[in-house]
Amino acid sequence: MTLIHAGDDPRGRHASSTGEGFTRLVLLTVLGAAVPGTGLIAAGRRALGWTVLLPVLALLGAAAAVLFTGRLVPLLRSVVFDSTAMLVVAAGAVVVALMWCLVIVASHASLRRSPGVGRLSRAQRLGSLVLVTALMAVVVAPSATTARYAMANHDLLKNLFGSESSAGNGPDTGAENPWANVPRVTVLMLGADTGMDRVGTRPDTIMVASIDTKTGDSTLLSLPRQLEDVPFPPGSKAAKQWPTACKEDGAGGCMLNAVYLFGTLHPELFGGTANGNDPGVEATKEAVATATGLQIDYYAMVDLEGFEQLVDAMGGMTLNVPRDIPIGGGTNLETGKKYPITGWIKKGQGQELTGYEALWFARSREGSDNDDRMARQQCVISAAVKQYDAVQLAAKFPALAAAAEKNIQTDIPAKELNAFVTLGEIVKGGDMRALPFTKANISTGDPDYGQLRAMVADALRPAPAPTAAPSASASPSASSSVNPAPSASADPKEAVDPTATC
Repeated sequence: MTLIHAGDDPRGRHASSTGEGFTRLVLLTVLGAAVPGTGLIAAGRRALGWTVLLPVLALLGAAAAVLFTGRLVPLLRSVVFDSTAMLVVAAGAVVVALMWCLVIVASHASLRRSPGVGRLSRAQRLGSLVLVTALMAVVVAPSATTARYAMANHDLLKNLFGSESSAGNGPDTGAENPWANVPRVTVLMLGADTGMDRVGTRPDTIMVASIDTKTGDSTLLSLPRQLEDVPFPPGSKAAKQWPTACKEDGAGGCMLNAVYLFGTLHPELFGGTANGNDPGVEATKEAVATATGLQIDYYAMVDLEGFEQLVDAMGGMTLNVPRDIPIGGGTNLETGKKYPITGWIKKGQGQELTGYEALWFARSREGSDNDDRMARQQCVISAAVKQYDAVQLAAKFPALAAAAEKNIQTDIPAKELNAFVTLGEIVKGGDMRALPFTKANISTGDPDYGQLRAMVADALRPAPAPTAAPSASASPSASSSVNPAPSASADPKEAVDPTATC
């Protein structure tokens, strides 16, 4: 018979009373969540704990090796621009989150049954529930964000970007410098102004961006939509049909903004409509290439109403507004009646504009002509290039992707996106110049296309070095939002800083 003396604890010398070991339980639960497997090992479930911990350590080691060898960015880019990989990432994020949550719960339950933890009080049990829930939330939140970003990117890659390149001088996607053998890339940028009072799609904004892949210097050419007698390649079927077809379509000459409709009505001349080909865009590419003497490598077309969503997704845009710009106005092409002016974008330096305001800054016709509109559109493009960086793009990506998927059309293939990211980094460090074709340098009603091509060739040459350095007393600009006023003596045939006009 065993005698139990007064004062002896019948549970044994090492038993814990209510509430003891709670601090240890909390610390080990947190450790087990931060480094999966360690909590199970501490609770005595060593085999299961090491089964969880060893893959985690192997994954961390592989990540460290990729990071320290400088292969992280190339690896991330190869994954981000692969739609199949995005599906794997999304599914993997969900699976990892579920497994991690199971490990947190199992670790905490095992630790509560371990010898070092006694019976918990009601408050401690509630605290344990809150702790485990909070730890699972910490795991689930980034996993859910990763899955959301991955699916948004997957949809964007599948629905927006093509699979094959149509460019004759595309980048070498397998090379360290994909643009090493491509001296210049030229992109046609179209703003589609489709409205209830318009017949079909007629690009309201027509620009060409030509980029020096070595320096990142870019030249932005703005072509007036009312440019008449637009040429097609001599001897082509389009060149033979265009004059008659465009004059049948409407009075006023064979204007550039009518080329898209011409291609749509005659798809057989421009590759048909199979495999997502847009004959209206192809017709515009041919006409612009012939008019400018440039090879058009790619195009991007943005619906102008969708432009508003894109700017809002990026948190707005900062612009210099040279004068009060009306919101609304203009003439209804069907009825001939004037639209009302519903508001104003006020004059001022560094104005923070919403997408709606930035759209009207670019498109407003009331009280201005097409030359003025082109200058404002160049300001918007320049501001977008300079203001939006990779961090902003990443932070706003889901909303940006959704807006882009609905409102942008392009023939840039998904497999070349990695190369275009590299090119974008080069462009950030280069200079941007703009040459708008206006009444100051060309007659839109009777244009001399030989002269236009000569101006384009001159604009693509490197910018001349400044003739004089700024004086030492001049204070540097604190913000890119403050720009010099345009020079009255500037040659309208020369490319200039686009921000000089706004």
